[in-house]
Amino acid sequence: MISATTMQFGNALNPSNPAQHVNVVFDNGRKMVSLSLDNSGGNMTTCSRADIRLLVTDPLEGGVEDVTSQVFGGEEASVVRGTIENMDTAMKWLRMTTWGFRDER
Repeated sequence: MISATTMQFGNALNPSNPAQHVNVVFDNGRKMVSLSLDNSGGNMTTCSRADIRLLVTDPLEGGVEDVTSQVFGGEEASVVRGTIENMDTAMKWLRMTTWGFRDER
């Protein structure tokens, strides 16, 4: 399933170009790819600043675990830029049934 949300905020510095944010989520069972895009608080004319998160839900314990750094490396809160190559890796992870660590991650 694919879902999206959008938000728009005022921009005190440039009222004609409000801050915008879009979040698109691709679900496959317990796994999700979250793609967040924004226009840098209204400093850009398009929502072209992007970050990718890989998430796994746990139906028994509840909540969502961010496994992005386990797949892409780096620190837990590191930004994963929304590039074609990174999106390709994310979508391959979403379709995999095992990734090499516990539970279908």
